Amino acid sequence: MRIALTASFVRDVRTLDKSQRSAVFDVILALPRAMTEPHAHAGLGLRKLHSSGIWELRVGLGLRLIFALRDDTATLVRVGTHDEVKRFLKSL
Repeated sequence: MRIALTASFVRDVRTLDKSQRSAVFDVILALPRAMTEPHAHAGLGLRKLHSSGIWELRVGLGLRLIFALRDDTATLVRVGTHDEVKRFLKSL
């Protein structure tokens, strides 16, 4: 699995504190395994949000990571709170 980053994802990550950035990095590393082993993602809260291939992963209690899955590439789109994710989905 390849992982790509959008400019908006990079901007979002830069606003996070060091411990949140570390948690995001850990989730990114766990993503390929979570996609191939259904039981491996239990703690990550992996779920499909939109029929266009938009998925969500939990990064701790307050943050969500949004990515688009196409073929063998996960494009990391945004990192934000639950409310920010809802606003993003409304923009689709």
